[in-house]
Amino acid sequence: MKRTEDFFIPENKVKLEKELDYSRVDEYIRSAEAFSRSTYQSVYIIDYFKQNFLYVSPNPMFLCGLTPEEMKELGYRFYLEYVPEDEQEVLLSLNEAGFTFYNKVPLKEREICSYHNS
Repeated sequence: MKRTEDFFIPENKVKLEKELDYSRVDEYIRSAEAFSRSTYQSVYIIDYFKQNFLYVSPNPMFLCGLTPEEMKELGYRFYLEYVPEDEQEVLLSLNEAGFTFYNKVPLKEREICSYHNS
């Protein structure tokens, strides 16, 4: 079985000397909530600095019977407890490939990039 640490690879670790400014995080969460209401897709915001979820949409297909609050509390343990082990390998591969690609995109172009599953 994988460990939650396996999802936080060198390519997605946030290393800063001081705490991030979270003063605007509520704006991003409200935007995600609005977007979530307009789609059947699962929407979530990952905080790679604190290695947790800032927002989880209430999509019952994604939550495996949990509430968004329960999933946020589980954090990345959600993947270990609810995703079959062979599929965890796929998630880890996607995670690495996505961040390897993203880190190759020039800084000025990153704001137009998005990562999503379809």
